[in-house]
Amino acid sequence: MKFAIGSLGVGVAVLGAKLLAARVSGSTALFSDALESLVNVASSGLALYALHIGAKPADREHNYGHAKAELLSAIATGAMILVAVGVILQRAALGLVHPVPLAPLSGGLGEGLAFNGAAGLLNLAWALTLRHVARREASPALAADAEHLISDVLTTAGALAALGGAGLLGWPLLDPLVALVIGAQAAWIGLRTVLSSISGLLDEAPPPEVTARVHELVRESASGAIEAHDFRMRQAGHSSFLEFHLVVPGEMTVTAAHAICDRIEAALKTEWPGLVITIHVEPEAKAKHEGVLV
Repeated sequence: MKFAIGSLGVGVAVLGAKLLAARVSGSTALFSDALESLVNVASSGLALYALHIGAKPADREHNYGHAKAELLSAIATGAMILVAVGVILQRAALGLVHPVPLAPLSGGLGEGLAFNGAAGLLNLAWALTLRHVARREASPALAADAEHLISDVLTTAGALAALGGAGLLGWPLLDPLVALVIGAQAAWIGLRTVLSSISGLLDEAPPPEVTARVHELVRESASGAIEAHDFRMRQAGHSSFLEFHLVVPGEMTVTAAHAICDRIEAALKTEWPGLVITIHVEPEAKAKHEGVLV
């Protein structure tokens, strides 16, 4: 929550600097960069709200918690990026048809590039911080925010280099061309954000290395059982869910079978502290001779 609030503050500061840069320079590319930062502010607000909702515990209406609110926030962020892309491309197309001379590099253009450069450095520092926190907390909302900031930094760097060259060479057409590149970059980021978040909403399975590690931990900690099969695992925001069937000898007592389940859960939760585990215990007649053979 603290980092989401920080993102909102940083976004407002960067937006102010970039709007000022676009105003003093009159550049289409810098206006496009400022528009992308406007989406940053909106997405940071969404991330803050999603984290607030996602932190709520499970209740009668939402038995599995509210963690998917972060995925919905990430999809909304990607959609807003794509809307901004439409505006950027329209402005760039007008600039190509009716080129506007750039302000002199020693005047408004130079001031605009200075303001944009300062905003880009602030964005870079915060994006790297957010990316680290998002990985540590497994937060799709913060991850989407960080990825958008990284794209913003890249487009800012490209705009600075291209517009600096355009000012030196006196090529006004470079301004809308840079805006087109910014739009294409933003479109890719927006589309990738939407698609990755949709995968989370559809309960996509974890990577093979995660599944292999789960199997390994179950095999090591299920001494006394026969096998484990029918594994299913999904991720919803910062929450992970795992369920599987554990086959034990038919004469084993409930207490002994429960003790095996406790050992398995302890081993898994050491590696994934927030993991929600459901184990269905079955007698040996239900063995499938597949999955994890203990």
